[in-house]
Amino acid sequence: MKKKLRNSVLYLLAFLMLITLGACNDKEEQHAEGEATTYTCPMHPQIVRDEPGTCPICGMDLVPVSQPGSGEEAAITEDLAFLLEPTNSSVVSDVATTKPKQKTVQATVEMEGVITYDPRKVYTVPARVGGRIEQLYVKYNFQPISKGQKLMEIYSPELITAQQELLYLVQSAPDDKQLIEAAKQKLRLLGATDAQINRLIRTGEASYTFAIYSPYDGYVIGLNTAAPAATPGMAAAAAPAPAGGGMGGMGGGSSAGAAPAAPAAPAAGQDIQLREGMYVSTGQPLLRVVNPEQLWAEFNIPAGQVSAVAKGTAVHITFPQLPGKKLEAKVDFLQPFYQEGENFAKVRVYLPGQQRLARVGQLVSAQASYTTAPSLWVPKAAVLDIGTRSVAFKKLNGVFEPVAVTAGTTEGDQTQILEGLAQGDVIAGNAQFLVDSESFIKINK
Repeated sequence: MKKKLRNSVLYLLAFLMLITLGACNDKEEQHAEGEATTYTCPMHPQIVRDEPGTCPICGMDLVPVSQPGSGEEAAITEDLAFLLEPTNSSVVSDVATTKPKQKTVQATVEMEGVITYDPRKVYTVPARVGGRIEQLYVKYNFQPISKGQKLMEIYSPELITAQQELLYLVQSAPDDKQLIEAAKQKLRLLGATDAQINRLIRTGEASYTFAIYSPYDGYVIGLNTAAPAATPGMAAAAAPAPAGGGMGGMGGGSSAGAAPAAPAAPAAGQDIQLREGMYVSTGQPLLRVVNPEQLWAEFNIPAGQVSAVAKGTAVHITFPQLPGKKLEAKVDFLQPFYQEGENFAKVRVYLPGQQRLARVGQLVSAQASYTTAPSLWVPKAAVLDIGTRSVAFKKLNGVFEPVAVTAGTTEGDQTQILEGLAQGDVIAGNAQFLVDSESFIKINK
């Protein structure tokens, strides 16, 4: 009886042990199934996926991540932390480095321009009185004229009347000096010279045509002597003055007949129509005269270089058509311009007088020298221009990181740095050595 009881107890203990072992195995299987396997790239540990595949960066096959306890884990220290950074944010390499230097540099600004007239030396000869051009002595553009030279002879009823008034006063009231002087002044205001007035008094005969003399020395410009195309109003403008009693009336100009209306005055910059037989009105420009003794050169420079050039800056002007020839001048005026979306400045340089190298309309080059303010300078190769900005590679914790910089003037093999670097920074001496495309550079903002 005791033997049967003991066997029953043993069977019960064995059954309980089997049940316990089965439960443990089920728990281990459930634990193993609950932990999903993850995959990563050996070269880019930041890439983690739940299933096998390829790395989107380098294309390598993803490998399973080691489970905890399956092997020894490497401790992440400061020396290894940079390995976990994206490859497009830092570069590990042994390259030559340099440091920005604080200094002043003698720099130059290259400019291209053209020789033009000095507008202060361009004069307009207007018609002092309305009338008809009887004789024209100015025939073509750039015809040289001198002060006092006869330009044309004009018939004007108003001038004839003024001459008759002066002759009448001289003959009938020679003692009335005040009236005689007033009559002379009227002729002067109508364009008559003192020599013409004295000749009128001496001869006692009024002239039907009156000569107009040049008050300036120089050359004729903007002259168009070609006859204009026929228009409906041309016949009325070209019709002769109606007869009206000639010189007999002393009370006013109506007795001599009124001249037809003259054509409208030309706009600024347009050629002046001038020919014999045409009528002109009071104040109408007859011709323009330019004195070429004083010329200037105008140059366009970018707005960013305006601060480098100031009034009085020395400028060396060269002529592409005349190798070896050079003029020295100084900047006289700077004027900002904004035209067609481009911001620039116009630099005006007065050329020395009595020089024979410059010709109006001639293209010239110039260099303006100046001394920069104290600033940081680095080798030109250390700055990479990627189109929208400039980049330098600064060394931090043994690696190079791209930083945005603001570049200024470039002089020789040196570039001025306005912003982005400090004097103690260490940068790569050549920013091109590690760049194979612009998309590689990701700058932290």
